[in-house]
Amino acid sequence: MTIAKIAVALTAATLATPTMAQSCPQEGPNAPLALHEEWIMQGWERRDGDPAFVFTEKMGKYYDLADPTGVFWDNFAPGDTQLFADALVYGPNWEGLQNASRSILHGMTDGHAMLLGEDVASTTVGFVGRIERLSGEILAFDARSQLGWRCIEGAWKIKQELNYAWLVEPASIEAKLGKLLQP
Repeated sequence: MTIAKIAVALTAATLATPTMAQSCPQEGPNAPLALHEEWIMQGWERRDGDPAFVFTEKMGKYYDLADPTGVFWDNFAPGDTQLFADALVYGPNWEGLQNASRSILHGMTDGHAMLLGEDVASTTVGFVGRIERLSGEILAFDARSQLGWRCIEGAWKIKQELNYAWLVEPASIEAKLGKLLQP
């Protein structure tokens, strides 16, 4: 068999082989730990003058909006429940708090880690936040967050979420606001 015939046969075999599932980034800005930081530092941030917060517009990058089922728990969640089984219920639950705030600022703290597989990952981070309501009231908190990620069509999406926050004195976190993770 000639080299040309072998090349044609290999090309035909490659094209006939079903494509494997698309893999997700294992490092860099689109890997789970970097996305977790971005999710907090950009996704949940609010600055004076920002447009209205609409969960699906601002946070859709991080969640599987086509199949929003999952487990989403946050002790700081506004309203009557802290546990949600649907990202499209959980996320919009935060719109009132976001839109009633002049600013919401965060800073990363210690305690970050990542477990990484081909199609699932788990990330854990510590962070602080400062909410300034339109009324002028200030709420400061310290928090921990753990996210469960699934690789969906080449992108990591949050399918599980566990967040726990507690109120602190605003002065105790001021120096941490704006800080990013240290590799």
